[in-house]
Amino acid sequence: MNVIEKLQDKIQQEKANKERAVVFWYDPQQQVSIDELVAQLGDIEVRHLTDRNFFQLKVELEIQRTTDSFLIYSDAHRPNDKDNMLLDILAYSTEFKADETAILSEDLKVSDHVLRPIMEQYPLFFDSQERKRKLGRLLPEEADDYQFELGMLAVLVKASVPDMKVISRQLLINGFHMEDNDFLKQIKRNFSLEHTFEIIGRYFGVTLERAEESLVELLNVLIYQHFKQSVNFSLEKWDIQWASSSPNICALFVEEWLQHSERSMLEEQIKEWEKHYHVRNQLVNQDIENYSAVETFPVVDALIIEKCIDELYHQTINVDDRLSLIDQRLRTHWGSKGKLKALHETLYEAVRMEKLKAVVNRMQQETDYYGSYAKHLYEIDQAYRHFMYHFTHLDTKDRLEEIAIRLTNWYENEYLRRIADEMNFKIEDGYVSKLMPQRTFFAKKISPILEKENTRVFVIISDALRYEAGYELHEQLSERENGTSTIEPMAASYPTYTQLGMASLLPHRELEVDEKGVVYADGKSTKGMDNRLKILKTAESQTEALKLKDLLNMKSSEAEQLLRGKRLVYLYHDRIDAHGDSNKTEHETYEAVQNTIKDLHYAVDRLSRLQAKRIFITADHGFLFQFKQIEEHGKIPSVDGKVIDGSRRFAVGHQLSVPEGAIKLTERQSPLKNAEVVLAKSLNRFKTGGGLQFIHGGALPQEAVVPLIEYRRIEKAQPVNLAVAMINKVITNYRVPISFYQEQSVSDEYTSRKVRAAFYQGDERISNEVELVFDLKGENRERNRKVEFNLVEKHYKIGETCKLKIETVTKKGYEPYLEEEFVLRLYEALY
Repeated sequence: MNVIEKLQDKIQQEKANKERAVVFWYDPQQQVSIDELVAQLGDIEVRHLTDRNFFQLKVELEIQRTTDSFLIYSDAHRPNDKDNMLLDILAYSTEFKADETAILSEDLKVSDHVLRPIMEQYPLFFDSQERKRKLGRLLPEEADDYQFELGMLAVLVKASVPDMKVISRQLLINGFHMEDNDFLKQIKRNFSLEHTFEIIGRYFGVTLERAEESLVELLNVLIYQHFKQSVNFSLEKWDIQWASSSPNICALFVEEWLQHSERSMLEEQIKEWEKHYHVRNQLVNQDIENYSAVETFPVVDALIIEKCIDELYHQTINVDDRLSLIDQRLRTHWGSKGKLKALHETLYEAVRMEKLKAVVNRMQQETDYYGSYAKHLYEIDQAYRHFMYHFTHLDTKDRLEEIAIRLTNWYENEYLRRIADEMNFKIEDGYVSKLMPQRTFFAKKISPILEKENTRVFVIISDALRYEAGYELHEQLSERENGTSTIEPMAASYPTYTQLGMASLLPHRELEVDEKGVVYADGKSTKGMDNRLKILKTAESQTEALKLKDLLNMKSSEAEQLLRGKRLVYLYHDRIDAHGDSNKTEHETYEAVQNTIKDLHYAVDRLSRLQAKRIFITADHGFLFQFKQIEEHGKIPSVDGKVIDGSRRFAVGHQLSVPEGAIKLTERQSPLKNAEVVLAKSLNRFKTGGGLQFIHGGALPQEAVVPLIEYRRIEKAQPVNLAVAMINKVITNYRVPISFYQEQSVSDEYTSRKVRAAFYQGDERISNEVELVFDLKGENRERNRKVEFNLVEKHYKIGETCKLKIETVTKKGYEPYLEEEFVLRLYEALY
């Protein structure tokens, strides 16, 4: 089909769709003459468009002959829209394109005057149908010259979008040198390397065309500008060498790349950059505060770790500042991974212990010693457990070996010894804690629910879950959106061992022990699951008792069938005691505690899905654990007499001796009615069987204060609401401080909200991205936070707007939450 036939088809299509046909043809190649058109298009008026007759044509088309059909022919290029005097008519008519360029222009929905010069300049690119097809998918409608060139580059580097950040990242990932980078070869063959580096350089505010290795130079600038954004001192040589007129764009590019799945190459280059340019030497003599916000290099975390270790060693550490700093570093790119994360976590607990040392001085100020432990002393055991857990898992312990020795010496020789001495005095003085006794648990907590509520109650008893570990579990459960958690301490029964602790948690009036060591509740044996279930059924017939792991291993349908009609369910869990009571595994005690907390959190999650609304979690007893080898003077002679049961810390029986370093309890101090009880005083161990590191049975608060957690499933609490606390939402500088206000205090009704925030224009992010957790409690004035954002440097028209978009971070992803519009008025913005 020749060009005239194509034109005739176009005219007929237009006539069929509209009352008349008005067709424009811009034909700079002059493929036909006016005479030929007039001769062959007899049924349509042909007009030759010149720069002098557009007004006459306009009158004829729109006033004089409004029903006739016309072909408006021009032997010049189509003018820009702003210069096109017949644009209004062209808008409601149609345009005929005859040559390959014009047809492609129509396919790509791009102006002829944009496409034609680019096709003439880069003909090889358009030799490929595949490239043209991909270009068509990437280009926006009516793309300008810059957008079109970005589209071509995106095709050549296999970028998903015609975006300079994505194109640059693709280029850098593919290699820095021409011989290694296939994308550079494609650009050189089908586009222009020099022009590409001009476009990239203009975007990042750097000159690349004259660089020997343009991509190497670009990466240097990007890395340095990301570093410079957060450092508080000047490096004049580097400022000159890797200057950029758009530092925020550079920093944002690196920030986004470090969050990208293909970040490994950048990470390796950052490490190489750090070594090659001796970043450590530039930082080592600076105050930490001058670079503590830098997230570019892993050496920053290494230096902070070294500084904290040195301060701990020389006792010069500001504990609050360092705890805040380490917490901040644990959320950075390098500080949150691998060996650096492990060291940060270990150091955090070491610094926390330094802070908690002052708590020991308040030991005697409370009216009830166990109550004092449950208020604040437990934190020392918790911090030490965390410290030793992390320390023993470090790949290299050398750096913290001395700190570990010091903390262990303080923990065992000062803290535990002081507690032990205080406890000796109190036990000898007939001490009975004012905390709720463990033996009243069923009567005070479970019976009232069974009597007054039609609610199924679950009781999880985790063997040797001591109070500090229970408190950690409680804190985790408090963060759940569909439940509320409370915790209170209970005083475990003396002696603090499994058989008596388990019996104390059953319904009973009196507890006794027989000659074989079996504990009886009101004359009924409490040994074994079947016997415990029988005792429970005397209080509530619809009761079930089983191992926690057996229930968790059931399918949901099996569990629902088992629990149908049941009002009370006792679940027994044993991980800590199972490890600790074995000589072979007692050294794994702290790891067992960590896993126990995970087990119990999962159990609450699973039970909640089974519609459990009331869950109690408690323990039979706690434990004492010491890493250091027990000295001979800590071992005392075994108890003589008729010993029914016993271990390293206690003996139960009749006519018992009381070796030096031990004490016999009064009848008032133990619930066992028909036996004598002797406890090892202080940190002593009897010379009898069993482990030496993991012990229980005595009266120290680590052994005898147990947690009682009550978890209630509720309707999902609402996350707190946020507001941007600014009256004038006007931006006058590239650095934008934003004040956030948390409208409610975190409580049972309102949970914390984690958000991600950044500034956008349309879908384009124009600032750094910040993640924040709003979990503040207290009065209105205490629930404000200020955060600084950095806008990318580009020309913003005075009065144009952007939006601060805030998304809620959930387990499933990100949900839109709040948008606030800001007006941009950067008259003389200074970075």
